[in-house]
Amino acid sequence: MNPFLLSFVATYHRRFAVGICCFAAIISSAGSLHAETETVATPANSDRSATELLPSSIVGFAQVSNLGQVMSTVIDHPLHHRIKSLPAYEAFLESEPRRQLRVAIDAFEGSMGQPWQQALATLSDGGISVALDSKGGGVALLVKSSSRDSLERLRGFLLAISSMKQGGTTPQQGEYRGFTAYQFNKKLKMALVDNWCLITNSSELGQSIIDQYLDGGGESLQSKESFRQSVESMDSQQRDTAAVWGCFDVEALRNAGVAEGFFNEKVDNFGGELVLGGMIANLRHTPFVTGTVHLEQPGLRLQLATPHDRDWEPPREYYFGEASSASAPPLLNLENRLFAVSSHRDLSQMWLRAGDLLSDRVVDQLAKADTQLTTLFSGRDFGEDILGALESEIQIIGVSQDFSDHRPRPAIQLPAFAIQFRMKTPAETQPEIRRIFQSFVGFANVTGAMNGQPPLDLGLETSGSAQMVTATYVPERDERDSVTAPIQFNFSPTIAFASERVIFSSSTALARQMVQSAGTSEVANDRDANTELLVDVNSLHQVLEANRPQLVAGNMLEKGNSENAAQQEIGLLLEMVGLMKQLSLELNVAETQMQLNAAITVDSDRPQSGANE
Repeated sequence: MNPFLLSFVATYHRRFAVGICCFAAIISSAGSLHAETETVATPANSDRSATELLPSSIVGFAQVSNLGQVMSTVIDHPLHHRIKSLPAYEAFLESEPRRQLRVAIDAFEGSMGQPWQQALATLSDGGISVALDSKGGGVALLVKSSSRDSLERLRGFLLAISSMKQGGTTPQQGEYRGFTAYQFNKKLKMALVDNWCLITNSSELGQSIIDQYLDGGGESLQSKESFRQSVESMDSQQRDTAAVWGCFDVEALRNAGVAEGFFNEKVDNFGGELVLGGMIANLRHTPFVTGTVHLEQPGLRLQLATPHDRDWEPPREYYFGEASSASAPPLLNLENRLFAVSSHRDLSQMWLRAGDLLSDRVVDQLAKADTQLTTLFSGRDFGEDILGALESEIQIIGVSQDFSDHRPRPAIQLPAFAIQFRMKTPAETQPEIRRIFQSFVGFANVTGAMNGQPPLDLGLETSGSAQMVTATYVPERDERDSVTAPIQFNFSPTIAFASERVIFSSSTALARQMVQSAGTSEVANDRDANTELLVDVNSLHQVLEANRPQLVAGNMLEKGNSENAAQQEIGLLLEMVGLMKQLSLELNVAETQMQLNAAITVDSDRPQSGANE
């Protein structure tokens, strides 16, 4: 009898005596399970790939080609060792969940006869494949191994666990074409097919896979034209080196009427349209989506790609622009940058064509807003005259603020942010925007006074040919040196004009920095980036650290924790944020392909918070 598995059962189900006895009986016979091999007809082609075994009705497919290498990358990564040195990890080692996990791992290792990493690597050295069937939502997991003995040991382990969970009842079993299938619950079934382990929730799908394995020649995923095209569209080196790669048949999903709301021509959210409108336009026509995930020393990279055609873009030309001028401007790069966004969006065209893009409900809301904005802008049409005066290049930046020498200092310290456009006709647009800003400040002072808010004081600064119109909150006399000022004192709304640039900033200091640095930008890449996003997590960590007392107080109020418990939770949050260095997102649009790239860069070298204390 396997002592590790018996310990596992005794730990979790002592009250199920019958289950334990049955479990022990199964494990006692593990030797026969490991030694016996089912007698089956010799398959026509025993080296078929997973895609050759799966039916052509599969709409989603993903594969992990080398789980052993993925585990080695994770375990040997410097970040893994840093996590193990965290106080939270040390506390986890002493916890009950950790003890239970250790018992489960010991049970698995005892059954497999080797350490869990080595066992998983051997079990999956032929690859792990997951497939989604269009027929009834069937899902199949195919694991190919070079070791039949390892597969049989896995079967014995899973059967024992299933028997334990069912109070000692042996899982039902049946036979199909010489292979024995075991039913773990109402839907989940498992069968060993020579050097394959097949787990599925659909008997029909499982039988189809076995038929294809034995007979071959039928229509398979491998022979499906859309799947072949999706694989051929991928970079072979990217696919072969990926931790996970896969593809999805979007056309089949559309034809089946699944997620109809997602493929609607009109969107029910203005912000969603602004951010995702172009991608939705693509998904309404594209036949498939491919994806790869790379796990490397610097971090994690995700790439999603679809075919693209310019004929699919109407009525969302505002999102893509002309082929020769649709790229986003470079990301802004300033000291203490928290995040930066750059994008190509023709906001004027989006506003004017709202009826073709948005639902009736949202269009009605925009019509009301348009009337008010037209009045605010002295009768000038907001979409055509105001937004139309701005180029389609949008740059947004957020930076952390240093309040160490600032009085009054807000109790909660927020980052500053700004958005930058380029004006088509600065001489005409600048006076109009300046006048509207001044009117807005006056209106804010009237409404603020009614609600007991501090007033804004207008100011004017010049630097060479650049001009800034500023608005600064005026504190009460007895609060001028306060270090617990209201949240409003994070803001000093400012508009800056520098040549053809117009900057809308939440902070005078940030606007001044952008004017003086001439909008310092990173070097533009040579790809067709429509949108870029970058988050500097180190700066985010600094912002959170500056607000640690407020975060602790909020945790105590919201969760009812003691101060010590709240300190530990917030400390863990800051440590987890500190594990990351940078997040990035990039949407590239070319004539024949749309590509979304995301990356998480880890920071395995940064000292831990409080490490030197």
